[in-house]
Amino acid sequence: MFSGLTERLLPLQQHLLKPLMRSRVAVSIGADQVTVLAHQQRGQQLRLQSWQQAPLPPGLCEGGVPLHVEALGDLIGDLLLQGAIQAPGATALVPAPAVVLRVLELPPGLESVQDPAALLQWLEPHAAALELPFALEVASLSLQPRGDRWLAAFITQASLDAWIETFAVAGLELHGLEPEVLAIEPLLPSPDLEQPPLWRACLDQRQQPWQLLLWQGQMPQLQRSLEPDQAEPWLEQLLGQQGISLDALWLLPDAAEAWEPLQQHWQARLGCPVHGLDPYSHSSVVLPEQGWLSPAPNQLDPLIAMALGRLQP
Repeated sequence: MFSGLTERLLPLQQHLLKPLMRSRVAVSIGADQVTVLAHQQRGQQLRLQSWQQAPLPPGLCEGGVPLHVEALGDLIGDLLLQGAIQAPGATALVPAPAVVLRVLELPPGLESVQDPAALLQWLEPHAAALELPFALEVASLSLQPRGDRWLAAFITQASLDAWIETFAVAGLELHGLEPEVLAIEPLLPSPDLEQPPLWRACLDQRQQPWQLLLWQGQMPQLQRSLEPDQAEPWLEQLLGQQGISLDALWLLPDAAEAWEPLQQHWQARLGCPVHGLDPYSHSSVVLPEQGWLSPAPNQLDPLIAMALGRLQP
């Protein structure tokens, strides 16, 4: 989503728009793990190659912001060496605390402006309404069209610089950053734009706290982290108070859960169709010929989804 990263690295900005034909790397930095996925695009196929994972030492990355770029970059570089992964660059998921999403309606003409600084200047009088956890003057902005509105992602420029420097230490160019909360979107069916925008929800139950995201049509509207015992009553209360009728619920279930009882339980509670999400069953995903050498961790799912979203036509 962040395709223009820093004025200081203008050549990198220009390089971000070039499609890659060689192996690519997708990286996530979680609360206690760093995960690397190597993959390749062949036509409209996403060919998974290998993955590596290592514990994240305390203090290297907090709140989605790299604090010790040398040590974190070295850790990512070590994972590449360990897996004999060679790639010119990487995409990465930005954890939720570091990136803030907002829905914007821009005046005619402004949406064609390519200079993020001009957009930030226009937003200055509306800074209070944005309710950002940081000042607008220290923010970097990326826009994505969603119907007649725009999805805006804000991150501090200092955080963005730290991400770029981290991957430079690892020997990789940073080809793009994606908000982690939106990573799973490419696995969902596209909404019917000919119909009124319907409400859909995705609930990730694979680790605690659970992650909930609500969309109306193409536009994400709400994201929450919920403890398992709070998720059902909180979601039911929200839907009732707002008068929202869900068109569908999409689940990323815990592998230990039996699917049919889980599906029936949520259908009974919410009164809508319930579907499972599995990135490995996507028609464009091709596993290595020998499969994974060891069981794949949950952290691979959003990385596969992000890579699917970046397939070049």
